[in-house]
Amino acid sequence: MSGLITNGLPQLAQPSGAETAYVDTNTAAGAAPQDAMSSLAELAIMLRQFGASADKTTVAGSRYYRNVAIGSQKTLTGISVLVGGTGGTDSWIAELHDSTGALVATSVTAGTTAGTANTWQQLAFTAPITVATGTYYVAIQSNGTTAKVAVLDTPVSPFVTGSATGTFGTGAAITPPTTYTVNLGPMALPY
Repeated sequence: MSGLITNGLPQLAQPSGAETAYVDTNTAAGAAPQDAMSSLAELAIMLRQFGASADKTTVAGSRYYRNVAIGSQKTLTGISVLVGGTGGTDSWIAELHDSTGALVATSVTAGTTAGTANTWQQLAFTAPITVATGTYYVAIQSNGTTAKVAVLDTPVSPFVTGSATGTFGTGAAITPPTTYTVNLGPMALPY
């Protein structure tokens, strides 16, 4: 017997977060398919933007990053990041790293002043980048310690998070993480 929300499909005994669903890409008239499949874990991050998150007090120059799955080849123009409970004052840089940790795109290296508290801020890359299907890492770097970056505060498989010290405004590769560490991964998504 199907459940109220299963639409005749059997329910999963143990959801893993790796299950996939289509995501609306604003295709005219809702043409299908909307996009390649996105994992339920990735959808949880997108939905979480409407809820609470933890604030991260940054160390000037350090990068805070998490993995993101790109389901199909697409052109990205930047990273949206959720500003925590304190905005303004500090400058932020957004970076995109490939699966090896190499830096493949960045916003302006002088940084952009962090936005208003508890809002999403778009940090545009210096040039659009076309990426293939695969694992990437979104990173946020700050030049100060006042503005807070909203971060993942609950482990959601298959996310991994990390941080690396550095010098603000100087691009550098990261070491791809293999584990989840609480309060390191920014609430951020490429766009």
